[in-house]
Amino acid sequence: MSAHQLILAPLRGVTIRLYREVWARHFSGLDLAVSPFIPLVTGSRVKPGLLTEVVPTLPHSIPLVPQVIGRDPAALSVMLKTLRDLGYTRADLNAGCPWPMVVRRGRGAGLANRPADLRQMLASGCQAMPDGFSVKLRLGIDSPDSLLQLMPLLNEFPLHEVVIHPRTARQMYDGSAHIGHFAAAFAACRHPVVYNGDIRTPADLTALQQRFPTITRWMIGRGVAADPFLPARLCGDTTPRDLTRLRAFLDDLLDTNCATLSGQRPVLGRMKELWYYMAQPLRGGAQTLKRIQHSATLDEYRCAVDDWFAATPGWKPDTNGIDWTTDTPPKTGEY
Repeated sequence: MSAHQLILAPLRGVTIRLYREVWARHFSGLDLAVSPFIPLVTGSRVKPGLLTEVVPTLPHSIPLVPQVIGRDPAALSVMLKTLRDLGYTRADLNAGCPWPMVVRRGRGAGLANRPADLRQMLASGCQAMPDGFSVKLRLGIDSPDSLLQLMPLLNEFPLHEVVIHPRTARQMYDGSAHIGHFAAAFAACRHPVVYNGDIRTPADLTALQQRFPTITRWMIGRGVAADPFLPARLCGDTTPRDLTRLRAFLDDLLDTNCATLSGQRPVLGRMKELWYYMAQPLRGGAQTLKRIQHSATLDEYRCAVDDWFAATPGWKPDTNGIDWTTDTPPKTGEY
């Protein structure tokens, strides 16, 4: 796996700086991380409050690429200049966020439905961040054919890379990963392509590598949130996953959140968000998640977690992976 790069996807509310720093104290295998998106705003300067996730004076154990979202090329230019001044040579444009409110405003995946706006954004980004500007997209809003039709526009610009998630915005994270449509877009793209989506087990990555042997960059998000051991496993580590190590990570994450946030409610919110993913591959995870979601205090949360570890059920067996030779639908909502 040494010739391949594993990139942590921007998962809003989960893969934030605090999570990344705690994760890096307990696990390994990630080469790079992309920050949850920073919204573009009008004006000649960027408010410091927007940059708290990417301030370089704070620790970043995993090399970081800031991601931005919006459709104002002037605001993009100002943001990228600010990021350059902070020492960054890379930045990514989010043109794939599937949330309906974002799409309706022509941002995220909605930007890809506005070719003129997208062209202006790519021109501004490539000028402001030469050789270091990338874009993250989906296959389309409703039709998985849309990205292929958009590829000539993307090929006009000197992009560092193109990140592709093989679903439409309408699908969110459910339904079929359209691997055939991804293959067509990949073949038409003149830039290095990063594959993003549904890598949950080593079997998934192996199958994708066999299908796309020239892809060397892989982005994982929900899979890491569900299984923090996943990056090392994808790098060939066959050591059994250790419950003691998992517990140390969760305790560290809880303590760090408590030291950073004010009050129990925001801490509980973050831990509940993570457990939504973590519960999925765990034996007894569904019952524990229900208890965690109903926790009103940190003591109730701790009791739910204590009881799960006391039962020591461990992990469910890995699935055999999706058949990546066809458009095969996973179960709805599967991480």
